[in-house]
Amino acid sequence: MSKRVLLITAMVLVMVMVAMTMIGCGQRPPEPAKQEPPKQQQEPPKKIRVGAIYSVPNPARAGGWDRAQFAGLQVLQDQYGWEVVIAEAVPFPQLAETAAGYADKGFDIVIFTSSAHLAAMKEVAPKYPNTRFLLMSVATELPDLPNVGAFSPNMYVYGNLVGIVGAKASKSGVIGAVGGMPIPVLETLFSGIIEGARAVRPESKVLVSWAGDWVDLAKHREVTLLQAQEKADVFFTVTGPGTMGVFEAAESRNALAIGYAADWYNDAPKTVLTSVLVDVEKMYKEMAEAFMAGTLTNKVVNLDAAYFKLADFRGKLSADVEKDIRDTVAKVQRGELKIPVKMHPDIMKK
Repeated sequence: MSKRVLLITAMVLVMVMVAMTMIGCGQRPPEPAKQEPPKQQQEPPKKIRVGAIYSVPNPARAGGWDRAQFAGLQVLQDQYGWEVVIAEAVPFPQLAETAAGYADKGFDIVIFTSSAHLAAMKEVAPKYPNTRFLLMSVATELPDLPNVGAFSPNMYVYGNLVGIVGAKASKSGVIGAVGGMPIPVLETLFSGIIEGARAVRPESKVLVSWAGDWVDLAKHREVTLLQAQEKADVFFTVTGPGTMGVFEAAESRNALAIGYAADWYNDAPKTVLTSVLVDVEKMYKEMAEAFMAGTLTNKVVNLDAAYFKLADFRGKLSADVEKDIRDTVAKVQRGELKIPVKMHPDIMKK
C-alpha cells in the first residue's frame, strides 16, 4: 500500500474517531445551515382615491369656500398620499353623472363641494353603497343611507366673527356686507354678522346689499360704492369672481375688506385687512382619520368656532386693536362670549 493511501486512510479514521467522541459526549456534529424560504414581497397598501366635484372653474382661484376646499384636498394628497382627482365647472345637471363616473372607476370617496350639490348626492348615493359620498359644505339634512356624510360650517357663528372684526376695525361703525344672491345660507351668515357686531359695539350698523349675480364685477363695485356713501368703511362679501369688484371699490375709497374662508391678502393687499379662515386642514384631517378608522358615519359634523381663525392683519391695525380682536374671538371659541342666535329675514328683501 502506498504512503499516500495510508495517509488518506489515517485521516479518515481520525475524523471518524472525533465524530464518535462528540456523540459520546452528548454533542452532535454541526448540521448544515437551513435555507430560509424566500420571503414573499408584500403588496403596497391600496392608495385611497378621492374624486371631488366643483361647479366653478379654477377652484383654487374662485370664491372663498372653493379656495378653502381646494387647500383641504391638497392636504389629502400631500399629507396622506391619497390620489385626488378634481372635476371643475361641472353643470348642475351633470353632477350625479360625474359622481357616478368616479364610483364606476372604483374611487373610495366622492366629495361634493357645495350645499347646492345635495340633490345630486341624494340621486347617486343609493346606487353605489360601497362608495362614500361626502358633502363638504353647509348641510342640515342627509339621505338616510350609511354611505353619506357632511362636514358643515356653522355660518351663523362664522358671521359672528366677521361682525366682531368689522365692528372693532371700523372707524365709522358701519360695515358693508355684499352678497351675490339672497340665498338662505347668506341670511344665516349675514344675520350672524349683524349680531356679532352688536355684541361688541351696540351702535354699529351692518348694511346688506345684493349684486344680483356672483360674477359681475361692475355690479359688485356699484353696490359697494353705494354702501361707502352711507359711511361703510369695512366690507365683507360672499360671492364668486365678483369678490374682486367689492375689493376694488373698497380700495378706491381707502376702506378695508375682510376675506371669506381663505386668505385673500394676495388678491388685494392694499385693502384686505384680514380673512376669517375656515380651518380646512383640521376639517379634512378629521375626515381622513375617520375614514381610515372606519368611524365615518352618516351624520352632519357641525364645524363651530374652533374651526375658524383669523389670518394675519399685516400691520393694518394698531397692536392694541388687533389684540382686542383676537382676544374677543378667542372668547367666542372658548364659549366665554355667547352671542344669541337672531335671524334677520328682512335683509333678504333689500
